[in-house]
Amino acid sequence: MIFWILATTVMLIALFTLYYAGRGDGVNALGNSDATREHFKAQLAEIESDTANGRMTESEAAAAKGELAREVLRLQAEAGGKPVRPLKQPKSLLVLVLLVVGGGTFAVYTTIGAPGLPAQPLEARAIPTAAPSVDVPQAIAAVEAQLAANPDDARGWSVLGPIYMQSERYADAVTAFRRVLELLPVTADAETDLAEALMMANNGAATGEPMQLLQSAAARDPQHIRSRFYLAGEATRAGDYEDAIAQWQALLALGTGSEPWVETARRGIAVAEAGLTGEAPPEAPVVTAPDTDQQQMIEGMVEGLSARLEAEGGSIEEWTRLVRSRLVLGDIPAAQAAYDAARLAYPDAALRTELDAMAQNAGLE
Repeated sequence: MIFWILATTVMLIALFTLYYAGRGDGVNALGNSDATREHFKAQLAEIESDTANGRMTESEAAAAKGELAREVLRLQAEAGGKPVRPLKQPKSLLVLVLLVVGGGTFAVYTTIGAPGLPAQPLEARAIPTAAPSVDVPQAIAAVEAQLAANPDDARGWSVLGPIYMQSERYADAVTAFRRVLELLPVTADAETDLAEALMMANNGAATGEPMQLLQSAAARDPQHIRSRFYLAGEATRAGDYEDAIAQWQALLALGTGSEPWVETARRGIAVAEAGLTGEAPPEAPVVTAPDTDQQQMIEGMVEGLSARLEAEGGSIEEWTRLVRSRLVLGDIPAAQAAYDAARLAYPDAALRTELDAMAQNAGLE
């Protein structure tokens, strides 16, 4: 009700202003104020009064009137020429126009406006930050259809490769990453992506093409952490302990000491040093192959993911996969560290629903 009272009051003020302006009053023939016009009338009356009382002769009165006329003409010239009486609009037409304007305004507002909408505090108007749910299979199908029509779309293959990896479709990921290498300039990241996909497709085996790709990536970028991490782990697994120690130490030199993969690198050095002396590793008994190979490759994959997320960031799904992998390996402190990093990267709890639920079930803080 208050809204309509205020709206009506404002409308009436606006209509009255338009009505007053449309009447054409308030402008005199000289283009000057009413006070100026009254001044000239008073002077003319005074001349006539003096003539009637004998204080001024007829010739003097004529001269005074002529001077007054010249003053009027001068003011008219300054006002832009001959005086023009303002054109007054017929009042009936003016009232009709104003009624149409006012009635049309209210009719339009009542049609498209929302006068009954209650007031909302500014804080309650915040746009929700939760991302809409995405149908992953449908999204994959859409990208695949696009690539079927345009197989040289490098961006599409770049998007599809990581999705295949997250969906554990490793053979498809290999195809996607190969296309990326064929269509885009070769980078250390692209070579390492393909090496990871090949290793996962071959149950963790790094021999052959994966090793060649990792060596090429490390040579292409001497500070590339992911490829060097895999190479150091493979040297440790293969029993080339001197080379493993050198590679682990070179890897540690690239970090600041606070990265999540640093502890694994230090354990790798300890294992290699123990291998050189023929002693058991200081933190774990010697485990016979092939379980040792498989475990080390799994840990290598997890550390590679951790290094990439730490250095470059990633999606919430990748952080969730990292925390889950740490929990599967039984490394609770590393899982907690990964969860803390994920919360820093994604402070909006609405985006971490799955991750928070998993962390709570695992007893993470």
